[in-house]
Amino acid sequence: MNRFARLALTAFVTAGLALTGTTAASASASTPALSASPTAIAVGETTTLTATGLGGMDSIGFGLGTPASGVLLASTGDSGSKTLNVPVSGGQATAFFRASQTGSFFVDISNGERPLAQVQITVTGSAPQPTQDSQTPIIEVGSPLVVGQTTQVVAKVAGLQTVDFGLDSPDAGSFSSGSSSGPSVTAPASNGTATVDFTPSREGSVTIALSDGETVLASAVVQVSPAPATPTAAPTATATPSASPTPTATSDSGSILPWILLGVALLVIIGLTVWLILSRRRAAARGTDDTPQA
Repeated sequence: MNRFARLALTAFVTAGLALTGTTAASASASTPALSASPTAIAVGETTTLTATGLGGMDSIGFGLGTPASGVLLASTGDSGSKTLNVPVSGGQATAFFRASQTGSFFVDISNGERPLAQVQITVTGSAPQPTQDSQTPIIEVGSPLVVGQTTQVVAKVAGLQTVDFGLDSPDAGSFSSGSSSGPSVTAPASNGTATVDFTPSREGSVTIALSDGETVLASAVVQVSPAPATPTAAPTATATPSASPTPTATSDSGSILPWILLGVALLVIIGLTVWLILSRRRAAARGTDDTPQA
C-alpha cells in the first residue's frame, strides 16, 4: 500500500471514530437520568430529586418503587403524594422525597408508558431532634411555585435575630419582607422562624438560599411552573334592537258611520217628499185641464 493510500485510510478511520463518538455523546446527552441529593437520609428527612435528559418532554412522572417508603413533593412545603407529575423546563425537572420508614428504596421517573430512569435512596433511623442551639436551617415553601404568583417561604433557624434570603440569579424573582423587596432581603427571625413572600418571575429551577449575612446556612432548589394561559374573552354579541312597530292610527269610523247613514236617510226622505209633492201638483194640474167648460 502506497503512502497516499495509507494517509487516505487513516483519515477515513479517524473521521469515522469522531462521528461515532459524536453520535454516542449526543445519545448520552439525551438519555434521561435521575439523581438524589443526598442519597442517604433519615426517616422524616427530605432529599432533592433531579431528572435530566428530558429534552422534548413537557412533563415527567415521579413514582415510588415502594409506596410505603415515603411521599413525593413538588415543593418542600407540600403534604406529599405517592405519585407526582412535574413540568419539564430546559430538559430538567425537580421533585422531593420525604422518607417515612427505614430501608433502601427506589424512586423512578416515567413518561406515562414506561420507566426511564431510577435512583436508590437509603433511609436510616429517625433523625435526632435538633436542639435550639444545634438546629439545622430548613427552608420550607408554602405551595407549588408559579410564575407571577406569590407564596410564603419559611426559614427555620436558631440563634439568629435576622435571616438573609437570596436567589441564584436576580431574574429568578423577588422577595418581600415588610417594606423591603428584591432578589435578596433581610427578614426578622422570631422563635427560630423567619417568613418572607416570594414571587417567581421565570419558570424552571430556582435556588433559594439562607445566610446570616456572611455564610450560606442552607439552600433549596425549587421548581417554578409557567403561568397559566389567560383565556381570551369571547366577543359579546350585541343584540340589534328590532324596529318598533309603527302604531296604526285608530280609526274613528265607528263613531262617524251612524251619522253618515242618518244623513243619507234624511236625504232620501227629503227627496221622496219633494217627489210626492211635485207629483200631486202635476196630477192636480192635469185634472183642471180635463174639466169641460159650460
